[in-house]
Amino acid sequence: MSLDAAEAKFPPKAAVPAPASSSLELSRRHKLFRSPAFIIVVALLLRLLVITAGHTYRITPRRDHFQFGWEMGRIARSVATGHGFGNPTDLETGPTAWEAPLYPYLLALVFKVLGVYSLASAWVILALNSLFSALTCLVVYRIGQRLFGSTAARWAAWTWALFPYFIYWPVRVVWETSLSALLLCLAVLLPLRLAENPRRREWLLLGLLWSVIALTNPTLLSFLPFSLAWVWWRLRGRSVAVLANIALSLLVCSLLIAPWLVRNYRVFGEFVFIRDNFGLEVHMANNDQSGGLWTRSEHPGNNPEAMRQFAAMGELPFMKAEQRAAFTFIAAHQGEFLGFFARRIFYFWAGNPQEALARSWTLAPARHLAFLLSTLGAFAGLWLAWRHRVRGTFLLACALLVYPIPYYIAFPAPRYRHAIEPEMLLLIIYALWLAHGRQVRWPRLRRVEDGK
Repeated sequence: MSLDAAEAKFPPKAAVPAPASSSLELSRRHKLFRSPAFIIVVALLLRLLVITAGHTYRITPRRDHFQFGWEMGRIARSVATGHGFGNPTDLETGPTAWEAPLYPYLLALVFKVLGVYSLASAWVILALNSLFSALTCLVVYRIGQRLFGSTAARWAAWTWALFPYFIYWPVRVVWETSLSALLLCLAVLLPLRLAENPRRREWLLLGLLWSVIALTNPTLLSFLPFSLAWVWWRLRGRSVAVLANIALSLLVCSLLIAPWLVRNYRVFGEFVFIRDNFGLEVHMANNDQSGGLWTRSEHPGNNPEAMRQFAAMGELPFMKAEQRAAFTFIAAHQGEFLGFFARRIFYFWAGNPQEALARSWTLAPARHLAFLLSTLGAFAGLWLAWRHRVRGTFLLACALLVYPIPYYIAFPAPRYRHAIEPEMLLLIIYALWLAHGRQVRWPRLRRVEDGK
């Protein structure tokens, strides 16, 4: 019996209207789950629960708590104990520009109030990381709402709030990882807002944002010219006013980072833009022993001999020597460097080699597969967004294509990729949303009769 015949023979009973109070309660519940504020609260509470119940704040005390922020932890300890922004290794090496200042000073404030490397300090700094991660839900939602619609935006925000991988970084790693992800999201959202309503306040806010980014993670600055170019293109009908406001934003950014540049000049006797360790990171990844990855054993943070050499030479001469060594190796081994470069592109998007065991089972292939699937999903979403002429696709493309370049030259750790994972998630959700409800037509296989 067909469905139509069945319905004719047995007509459905009239639906009993739900009580008004039940309908109102259901409506309120739906509204609650659609609320970005509720998503943020759930995300934050979940992360705090993981920190507290999972004891992730009990960071191993090995090597005098070195894993508690690594070089950032050492600098924060130096600041909190009255020795200034310096001493990024185990030894007293004086002032430093090894790291951008914002996150180490934030960590130093926590140390000053709750104790250096204390359990309370660990809980609070991980809670702050969790707050940054939870607030990212809101920015992801706002970006998704503008580009892909409210439904896709909610999917993305809830996924960021609940997916275990996105929870891992803020609750386990004392680093600017979660803050960088939030800031880059804001750097995508603000140009979208400016394209809609280019008010003077928004331009000033853009300059403030980029100064915070520069003092947190200067690598993100590679995105700045592309975002400004996109805003100019969208508002090119008012080119004179737009150029003036772009100049205003850059002026605000420059003025706010200038005190740190002046500090570096006074400390080192020459211009140092935010950080000075890029040459070291490049050399650690490009030498006779690297094989395309980072030679951790020769890093001053891990090797006592390199640490002593760092202390004896002084920071800036040491960093310059490392940079010269890196460029010398690259010039003498250009083919090998290109091989390293290609390998690191693969590692950035597929996960770098890392042994993962569950009893006697290795989970490394599954780990690579998970990274690759997310990469394929993100680039599929990017292609679909470009094909459907989604406004802002250029911004997402630049985040995915431009930001990783320094890590192709140096070391592609997974936590560095986390800064662009909100944008990747939005593109993955967009691809899934377009595929939602579409019927897949498989080719029919006809039975081939004997003799035909």
